[in-house]
Amino acid sequence: MITTIAKDVLNKLNATPSRDFEDLVGIESHIARMKTLLCLESQEVRLVGIWGPAGIGKTTIARALYNQFHENFKLSIFMENVSESYGGTNLDSYGLKLGLQQRFLSKLLDQHGLRIHHLGAIKERLKNQKVLAVLDDVDNIEQLQALAKETQWFGNKSRIIVTTRNKQLLISHNISHVYKVPFPSREEALAIFCQHAFRECYPSDDFKDIAIEFATLAGHLPLGLRVLGSFMRGKSKEEWEVSLPTLKTRLTGEIEKLLKVGYEGLHKDDKALFLHIACLFNGHHETYVKQMVVANSDLDVSFGLKVLADRSLIQIYVDGKVVMHSLLRQLGREVVREQSVDEPGKRQFLMSAREICGVLSNNTGTDSVLGMSVDMCDLNEDFYINEKAFENMRNLLYIRIYRSNDANPNKMKLPDDGLSYLPQLRLLQWDAYPHMFLPSRFRTECLVELSMSHSKLKTLWGDNAQPLRNLKNMNLSNSPNLESFPNLLEATKLERLDLSWCESLVELPSSIQNLHKLSLLEMSCCTSLEILPTNINLASLSRLHFRNCLRLKTFPEISTNLNYLKIKGTAITEVPPSVKSWRRIEEICMESTEVRILMNLPYILDTLCLRGNTKLVAIANYLIRLRRLRMIDISFCVSLVYLPKLPYSVRYLTAFNCESLQRLHGPFRNPSIRLKFTNCLKLDHNAQEMIHQSVFDVVILPGGQVPAYFTHRYNGNSGFYHFTFDGSVSFYSFKVCLVLAAGTRFESCHTSFYTSFRGDPIKKYYTYMLNQPQLKVDHICMFECVLSPDYDGPPYLGTRPSTTKLFKFDFNCNYGCKVLECGVLFLEARKSLIAAKRAESSSTCPRPAKRSKAQV
Repeated sequence: MITTIAKDVLNKLNATPSRDFEDLVGIESHIARMKTLLCLESQEVRLVGIWGPAGIGKTTIARALYNQFHENFKLSIFMENVSESYGGTNLDSYGLKLGLQQRFLSKLLDQHGLRIHHLGAIKERLKNQKVLAVLDDVDNIEQLQALAKETQWFGNKSRIIVTTRNKQLLISHNISHVYKVPFPSREEALAIFCQHAFRECYPSDDFKDIAIEFATLAGHLPLGLRVLGSFMRGKSKEEWEVSLPTLKTRLTGEIEKLLKVGYEGLHKDDKALFLHIACLFNGHHETYVKQMVVANSDLDVSFGLKVLADRSLIQIYVDGKVVMHSLLRQLGREVVREQSVDEPGKRQFLMSAREICGVLSNNTGTDSVLGMSVDMCDLNEDFYINEKAFENMRNLLYIRIYRSNDANPNKMKLPDDGLSYLPQLRLLQWDAYPHMFLPSRFRTECLVELSMSHSKLKTLWGDNAQPLRNLKNMNLSNSPNLESFPNLLEATKLERLDLSWCESLVELPSSIQNLHKLSLLEMSCCTSLEILPTNINLASLSRLHFRNCLRLKTFPEISTNLNYLKIKGTAITEVPPSVKSWRRIEEICMESTEVRILMNLPYILDTLCLRGNTKLVAIANYLIRLRRLRMIDISFCVSLVYLPKLPYSVRYLTAFNCESLQRLHGPFRNPSIRLKFTNCLKLDHNAQEMIHQSVFDVVILPGGQVPAYFTHRYNGNSGFYHFTFDGSVSFYSFKVCLVLAAGTRFESCHTSFYTSFRGDPIKKYYTYMLNQPQLKVDHICMFECVLSPDYDGPPYLGTRPSTTKLFKFDFNCNYGCKVLECGVLFLEARKSLIAAKRAESSSTCPRPAKRSKAQV
């Protein structure tokens, strides 16, 4: 009894609040998010998971939570390294679970030597106890079944926190409250590194740049930041600079040991996928990875990607991109290096420029090599490949020889028949390929991607069709000598074809009619292209680019399924009637063409760019029938005199420097429309009146003074107004007019609205009109400011007879644009107007708002 009392008193004396975690960068944010998940006020028993990669700080967060909250529970335990205490003996599953429960209860109840004889012991002992248990580093579902199989095992308000690298484990145990630990921000990562390198949160100016490099090297992983920081503590700047190149290619022992645990726990197939991503496919789309990685089936790769993601070894973003942390990539490359330390030709992947040069020059490659990747910019001098360098690498699947800087010359000198021994090749990327042809014995049947940009190719393989049944992507861009389109008769799975800047290419042949899965055809800047096929309709083609094909006169009618068409800078003179039937088209860019009269457009078009069509003199009146048209740009159409009536759906009309534009069909009634008539100097009186009578979001047009209907005008960019309300008036919005000085460029205006001489503005309104040309003459810009519905100002002042109120307005324009005069018109609150201003679309057009009865 004396021992028990003494221990209890000692525990109370030691129960001072812990400050062990006060200095941890970002810990407050983690605890705040975990408190939301824990919901400590709830009566239920709740299991909460903390999930993330090794070294992210899961255990640290769990410890901080335990230290902060364990006093609120009758019983508490922090059970470290659950994975290490489970296994390592000859016991069966039942015996392992029994031993784990015994250890758990012995520590929780502080009963050394406790023995249990069945797996119901936890429920028997704890079903009426309020328990806080942290189960750290769980890696097997049986560990959870042994320690927290059911919530009924614990008393009300109990909380069980599980840390793990495996998300699937939490899902399998029906733990729905999961905190995915995020990587620290750039600033937090630097602070963590500096705490361990300098014992301060910020580096001195002398070390700032190199400290940022080290923090980046650690990939913002907290463990890496701590280890690297401690490793560099106390060293001179010269030692830092010497250490950096080595640390970029090698992991420190502590980091490697921790990260390797996750890798070693994988199935052999998942290990192989891990190495493929670490060495070659980091940052690529998951579909691309599935196409490239050889497996028993697509399902195997899909399953493997999920396993790696669940175990925090990769991240798969919403857009499908697969990303592996930089330290894990280093781990993967270190695993590959250890396959054959002294003979690189016996490894699966070759990544070092020096080692690749050694293998290719000495012909030491073997059938172990699956892939190689080298940046030619890493080569210091020209390198000549042995003519039989690839002969012994029969299993080679991936060749990626690229230039991170296009200005760098090709330093890899390849014999004419150097690529003749590769029957299983799936990826060939060879930037600036040095020959005019591929070898006659080049094997294409397994190719998934062929990328040879900036090459010297004149043709690929002549007129003969090659077996290209697996080809998905082809990129021959910037190959100025390419004269003939490759025969792709059998490339029925091709999805993307890039022939941009192939300046010698004259014809797009009819053989493309077999490319039923082609979704992108990029032929921009093919300056010699003249001939297009007819009477074909590619079923999957959605994006078609012919930008700056200067000799192209024929409108491309090769697919009725396009979403986007770009024919900017071509010699096309007319758009055929057939486009009206296109059912998927959303955007057409026909900037700077030779079209004179635009008669035909797809009815479902969303965006139309006619910018720079200097010969365009007329647009058909049927533009009003394009009910989905949202944007139209007629800027620099210097011959256009009349703009026909636009559909109500249009929200953006841009007409910069339309020097001949005189007449408009209006007025405009969409309250969300933005009208830009900058430097349209010939707009007649009726057109200008029509604009003033319109309902719009913002408009700019030539003009030298604030119109007379703006009852309050002021020189300069600000104004003070005293108003007396007659007791019946209210307003929720006001219209602004600014006179902008010639010779400046208007980009944006910040409107500040005050109701007193001092204090902050009660309303800030930002008006943006980007990419504006310089104003040739003075212009006026008009827009409306709508106050929020809960604004408790003038509307309620107006309910009192003879209420006087001061209002102040400031209008500040960026980029040196000068405001010569400003005007304000208060608008009565009309439900129809307010609703229209707040809704992006409406079935009725609101009438112009009335002026306020407020009197100066």
